[in-house]
Amino acid sequence: MEEVQINTSQATKCNATETRRNIRIVVVGNEFEKIDELSRLMSKEDRDAFNRRYGRILDLLAIRVKTKSLSALAQFWNTDLRCFELPNLDMVPTIEEYGLMVRLPVKEKEVVYQYKGRYVDEKKIAKLIGLLPNQLKFEKRGSILGLRRTFLEDRLKVLAEQGHWKHFKITLALTIYGLILFPFTSDMVDQAAMDVFFQFEENGANPVPAILADTFLSMMVCHQKKGGSLRCCSHMLYVWIMTHLYARHTMGPSPDPLRDFDSVPTKDFDARGWNEEFSHTKDNQITWVCPWYHFEGVIISCGNFPNIPLMGPRGCVAYTPSIVLRQLKCTQIKPVEEPLGGVSFLYGTDDVGLLIEEIKSAWGDIKWKGEKELGKTRVIASPEYKEWRKARGVPPPTPMEAVHNEASPATLSQIITTMTSEAERMKAQMTFMEEKADAADLRITILEAQCRKKDKEIKDLQNDCEKACADADQARNVKKGQEREKKEKKIAPQLK
Repeated sequence: MEEVQINTSQATKCNATETRRNIRIVVVGNEFEKIDELSRLMSKEDRDAFNRRYGRILDLLAIRVKTKSLSALAQFWNTDLRCFELPNLDMVPTIEEYGLMVRLPVKEKEVVYQYKGRYVDEKKIAKLIGLLPNQLKFEKRGSILGLRRTFLEDRLKVLAEQGHWKHFKITLALTIYGLILFPFTSDMVDQAAMDVFFQFEENGANPVPAILADTFLSMMVCHQKKGGSLRCCSHMLYVWIMTHLYARHTMGPSPDPLRDFDSVPTKDFDARGWNEEFSHTKDNQITWVCPWYHFEGVIISCGNFPNIPLMGPRGCVAYTPSIVLRQLKCTQIKPVEEPLGGVSFLYGTDDVGLLIEEIKSAWGDIKWKGEKELGKTRVIASPEYKEWRKARGVPPPTPMEAVHNEASPATLSQIITTMTSEAERMKAQMTFMEEKADAADLRITILEAQCRKKDKEIKDLQNDCEKACADADQARNVKKGQEREKKEKKIAPQLK
């Protein structure tokens, strides 16, 4: 993964000829039946205690993600505006929506995840899940260090058999953090995910801003590379977009975001079908406000930043909620141009230490807006906003291609079966190679940054050596002068 820098002066000028809808973005699907089964070994009391402690992250195990929908959605990501720019509307997940989805809302003066320059020590993770450091089976894949999924599943089984439910709940939560909330390498909980989890355990740091940061950065890296694997919380992103697309009045009067998600009549398309679905969705067809969202104010910015700088375990990225106010039960007005875009960087690439500290400090000064500033809740778009969006030159819907094929149904069926099988094989191979390539890219980027740092240290040492040599020469000259003066004083009486 390499650094992503955004020129904010160009943030409001979308390139209508952009080919972002033709890049290959893979969303790897994972099933978690075994972990779900292990979680059901807990008593009702322990399960309720888990939900009170960690929010509703346990319910994510039951969500079945239709990965092709997210692959298609990712094509519409606008890196400049940090939102999904569909032909007829703009959308992006917000802190408020994600917080309510997993019952971990970000409140005033909330403690959130903060990257501290290095990830949590593995000894602390071992202690959390009830193991000695030498019992923790860390594995390295490229430059990524973490715990295998099978190791954690086996650990959960042992803890359940022994009745150690305290450590069982902690290990289960760690597993969900690594495999669902902050996935990176297939079937592994890496140190980045452990770091977010440890801060939650240590001081209750809310992970929601970090989940969004991971999502937006992954989108941006895929678009910068013109393809790749989407490495973020696909479960929450899927629930979010499907709820907006299809929920309407199907979830009941007081719905639960995850437990009632089965009532949402989602559709099933291939990649092209999903592209058409997103391309032709009108703003009067969308469910602008999720049925479970309740307006209690909106976080507009933090500290001296004009928008919200999100800090994740792999990097920081800003996003601007004022571009999607309709999702938050507010009138969508034309956003001020200054906040669009903003900071965006991955750790280990450049000297961003001061900026990281500034972002940390900013989260101590969260700027909220309520009805007083945003007006009464009215889910409409102002004429000024409509004109602004029109002036951006948003690409029109992709026309459906006419397909003519005179082959017989039987022949078509054979062709489709063969091609599907071959595509799945190639997809698995490509995913494996992309994981290795991403890990290698990250390792190279970090090594280059370390080399630059070492070069600076060497230059500083050379300067120090030159100064030390100059000081030594000066000291020798002073000493020689003193000795000469002393000698002259000694022989002066003799000369007289």
